[in-house]
Amino acid sequence: MKPFNSGHEDLVLDVSYDFYGRHLATCSADQHVKVFKLDKESEEWILSDSWRAHDASVVSVDWVAPEYGRLLATASHDKSIKIWEEDPDGTEGSGRRWTRLATLNDSSGALYGIQFAPSHLGLRLASIGNDGVLRIYDALEPQDLRVWTLTTEVKVLAIPPAHQLQSAFCLSWCPTRFAPERLAVCVLDKALIYQRGRNGKLHNVARLTGHNGLIRSVAWAPSIGRLYQLVATGCKDGKVRIFKITESTVSATNKNNSMTSSQLTKDDSESQTLNDEEPENTTEPALQVEILSEHADHGGEVWSVSWNITGTILSSTGEDGKVRLWKSTYSNEYKCMSVITSQS
Repeated sequence: MKPFNSGHEDLVLDVSYDFYGRHLATCSADQHVKVFKLDKESEEWILSDSWRAHDASVVSVDWVAPEYGRLLATASHDKSIKIWEEDPDGTEGSGRRWTRLATLNDSSGALYGIQFAPSHLGLRLASIGNDGVLRIYDALEPQDLRVWTLTTEVKVLAIPPAHQLQSAFCLSWCPTRFAPERLAVCVLDKALIYQRGRNGKLHNVARLTGHNGLIRSVAWAPSIGRLYQLVATGCKDGKVRIFKITESTVSATNKNNSMTSSQLTKDDSESQTLNDEEPENTTEPALQVEILSEHADHGGEVWSVSWNITGTILSSTGEDGKVRLWKSTYSNEYKCMSVITSQS
């Protein structure tokens, strides 16, 4: 672990690497976004550009897949999302190397989480904020990235919280192209999985249960070579949880009786699920959810979880100021394989 001075004048609230790990974007409560590039010889992060991106704290930043060029999305407490494009000919350090292409301001509350969809789903962006609404935007004309269309809007919370809860809203897309479009959405202490149905709308098809506090982070693992999916969460109750998600085919008429881990409770029914009526005697995927393991090694609040590119190692950070790496044993039990601190 090698610290470097980001130059931000307030708390750094999010960081994001590009696909190749050669560029790093940071955003801060100082309303600025900074992009650093890795010098291969010195292994130092060099500031490429810095600019004031929003009128309030910038809480989330994400890179698009490289197929779509050099794009960044940022979200802020000013209720807006902004799309930025890099000009490779722009002067580094000028504050003008990144050009704002679009501003998306449909949210009625502060935003907390944004993420571009996997590349096979197209140029798509999801957002969640404290108004409790999941919104998905699409660039329907890739030749004109200044135009983004709000294509999906799902009310996850029936009643938004009365006050802002920092980092209590997050989301993560399912990265595999061999499954229907899915994403995990966490609001307060609820973790829900939405899936695109045959009617083209998102349906709440499962719930990740067992959380006893605000969910700070969620990460959907790449599933290279696996027949099931893994989703990890980090929670204010001090635990890292890893869930196993598998599919089965059930009758649509018996769907609500067979999805034992996905039954909609009263709380779920309050989450607007957009479940239109489906034809009878048809089959559709049903998700079965089980918790593989939960760990309280951080001894306090867990703030972030993230998988490696193959989905075999989970990293977590918490109030103990340490990064812990988790890996599955042959018996499918997750163990802490390494603890990283700024001194080690």
